[in-house]
Amino acid sequence: MACPISVTKFVGTVSLGLLTGLSYSTSAITIPALQLLPTATSAAASLNEVKRLSRRYALRLSFLTNSCFCFAWCLSSPRRRHPYMIWLCTFSAVAAHGVDFWFNRHLGFKNWASAVIRDVSHFSLVRDSATKKDEDLVVVEAESDLNGETVQREMERERRLHRARAWLSGIALSIGIVGLWGDRK
Repeated sequence: MACPISVTKFVGTVSLGLLTGLSYSTSAITIPALQLLPTATSAAASLNEVKRLSRRYALRLSFLTNSCFCFAWCLSSPRRRHPYMIWLCTFSAVAAHGVDFWFNRHLGFKNWASAVIRDVSHFSLVRDSATKKDEDLVVVEAESDLNGETVQREMERERRLHRARAWLSGIALSIGIVGLWGDRK
């Protein structure tokens, strides 16, 4: 029978691998594909949706990773409390929250925190559905004041964010894999 502590470490490592894969695929596949969209308005709308969803899943996966490893740290005997679990949680938290704040620091902390809460919470789904219905009523839009270069800069900033997140979560993933390997009997 598998030890519950080892299972939580395994679940945390797998969720960290998913976080790394999410960030890498967003920076290497999704955002370059968005750059091929024909208009700035469609590219900006698609980029905003990608940003919202990737933030939501990155923060949730980071929370799952950190809670699993903190749970394993608290339940482990003193001789099995290896510092790699603390380092892994630190890198995971910095990869999710720290990098997200760093690249959105121009918003200020209060606006960034409210945007994170809006993007991650379940309550935003109720509010967004009402606003999406209103948006669906407007079929033909006049060309907005979106500039193609502005959207391009925003895409490059988001791509750098996901690259940094992929590197930091990749470091945490390698720490987790080596730590799991060291836990074998």
